[in-house]
Amino acid sequence: MKISKLATTYSLATQGIFSMVCFLALGYFIGWLIDKDSPLKAILAVVGVIIGLFIFVSNLLYLLKEDEKERKKDKLEVPNDKKD
Repeated sequence: MKISKLATTYSLATQGIFSMVCFLALGYFIGWLIDKDSPLKAILAVVGVIIGLFIFVSNLLYLLKEDEKERKKDKLEVPNDKKD
């Protein structure tokens, strides 16, 4: 595994975890601002985690799609090592 591939995987995982935590906190905060005593805080926190998870999965699918495009491009560009 290349270092750049490892760095990309690490940054994607970190971004996914960070986005889920941030959206969870944002949902909880918005629910707390609306009504401090209702279960709306927990509901909005769960919605925030779902949004963060959706963003993480969409970024992962985009990265896999770009990686496949790069592999196809590398297969087409085979260097010609034969000397005449």
